[in-house]
Amino acid sequence: MSHLEDLLTQMIRIPSVNPRGAGEPAETALAEFVADWGRAHGLETSLHEVADGRCNVIATLPGDTERPLLLETHLDTVETEGMTVDPFEARVADGRLYGRGSCDAKGPLAVFLTAMADLAAAGPRPQTVTLAGVVDEEHVYRGVQAMRAMDLAPFGAIVGEPTSMRMVTAHKGCMRCRITARGPGGHSSEPWGKTNPFDTAARIIDFLHGEHTAELDANPRPLIGPPSMTVTMIEGGSGPNVLPESVTMTVDRRTVVGEDPHAVWAELRDLLAARFGAQVEVAEPHVVDYALETDPADPFVSGFAGVLGAHGLDPAPKGVGHGTDASKIALDGVPSVVFGPGAIAQAHMPDEFVPLAELHEAHKVVAAALRTPFAPAIGGAL
Repeated sequence: MSHLEDLLTQMIRIPSVNPRGAGEPAETALAEFVADWGRAHGLETSLHEVADGRCNVIATLPGDTERPLLLETHLDTVETEGMTVDPFEARVADGRLYGRGSCDAKGPLAVFLTAMADLAAAGPRPQTVTLAGVVDEEHVYRGVQAMRAMDLAPFGAIVGEPTSMRMVTAHKGCMRCRITARGPGGHSSEPWGKTNPFDTAARIIDFLHGEHTAELDANPRPLIGPPSMTVTMIEGGSGPNVLPESVTMTVDRRTVVGEDPHAVWAELRDLLAARFGAQVEVAEPHVVDYALETDPADPFVSGFAGVLGAHGLDPAPKGVGHGTDASKIALDGVPSVVFGPGAIAQAHMPDEFVPLAELHEAHKVVAAALRTPFAPAIGGAL
């Protein structure tokens, strides 16, 4: 087993399931492991508590630039219920390494760490490299927001996620909120003249998935297409013979660059109020995220594309519909790309895995990128 596979195996065996809202230090054992492993391989490492004992880990390899190249990925994974493989065994079979996080995103984390360790051992170091392993990416992004507050001032960022070895430069953001339809309730044997919230909910869903979606389709963006609106959950009713007093729907509104998630929510609230009146309430968003649209002509981005091409990989920029930490990093004016082994279709799956061939190829790409002088040396113009 290679040192890359061995490292990934060890990290999969350390559970780091996101606790969602619970106050548990879920990722900290993994952060401590990464810090210890990094120090043993020549990196400067530190832990930074974000909330509830949950810690980000920062590892730095000083080089010949004042501003670092940032490698960022997340420590947390989604839940393990329903998995068809042992989530923490880290089993290898048929050229794949199975386990929760193997693809999303401990695989990219292992790639980043081993590439930095190789550079620490061999040199030279044309640029300073900083790795941030952050908490809470699978929930409300508190880890990356805490990292941004550290003012690391990177000149560029590679965000580790499963991208099937493509360079992602654009993705959608999101706004998630709950819409509640209300009615007077009552006995189900006497429904006449009463508003049934399920009827209202059905009309809302028909509008959102029909006329409103058609309006969104008229605003496509390069690589990622138009915004979207999807009702993903519906809850209501208290008994089979009781008219419900309320029905609540959760909506997932995917945003594109140029849309502010909070403004999108306000527009939706006003639109539904105008159509359905006071019987409908739109709660403030419980999740917001921003879209990413990195300029492929940026020198850092085009430089990374050149590294991909030199390894026989497709250097063309790609867009995806899901979100990543890259969009938050880009808010600070940092050109950001998303890259890593494995496919997003395999992330969160009952048999999550990463192909070993892609894992090793990703290591070669990142190792080459760390040796590519993207930024001016210390003393040069920025």
